Amino acid sequence: MYGKGLCFGMAAAVLLSFSGEAKGIRPPLADLSLTPDVLAVLREYQLRQFHPRVVLATVRDWMASGGGRSERVLGRLRAVGAGSDPHVLCFGPAPSRRFLHCFARAHAVVPYRIEEERVYVYDPNHPRDRERFVKFTHGEFEYGGFRSREGRGITLVPGKALPGRERPPARPARS
Repeated sequence: MYGKGLCFGMAAAVLLSFSGEAKGIRPPLADLSLTPDVLAVLREYQLRQFHPRVVLATVRDWMASGGGRSERVLGRLRAVGAGSDPHVLCFGPAPSRRFLHCFARAHAVVPYRIEEERVYVYDPNHPRDRERFVKFTHGEFEYGGFRSREGRGITLVPGKALPGRERPPARPARS
C-alpha cells in the first residue's frame, strides 16, 4: 500500500480539488512534495474506494456496461470542468479468463478533456504529462498497457459517489 495502489487516492484528491472540495490539496497535486502528511491524505482518499457508496457505483457501472465494455463510455463520460459531476475512470477487468490478472492491475485516472476519439487524462503515475489520453476506436479502447482486446474493462465512478465530500481529510503540509 505504501508504494503501489495510491492511484485512486490521487485521482479522487485531484478530482475533488478541482471542485474545491479537497481544501487541503490544491492543483496541481504534482507540485506537492511527497511528505508523510501528503501520503497520509492520499491514503485516506485511497480508502474511499472501499466505501459502500463507491463500491456500489463501481459495480453498478461495471454491470450496466456489460463488464466494463467501452462501447458507450464516450457518451456517458463526464470530464473535470465540464459543469456536471465528473468521473474517475478506472481500468479493471472485463469478464474473461484473465479477470483476476486484470483485477490485480487496476488503475484510476481523471478525464479532463474529450476530443472525438480521445479522452485526455490526469494519470497519477505520470502527473506532469498533459498529453496522456485514452483512445477509443471501433468500440474498443487503448491506454498504455490497458487494452480492451486484452481483457480490460472501463468503469466510470462518479465524483458524487465519493464519501466525505463535505469533510475532506486533514490538510497536508507543503514542503
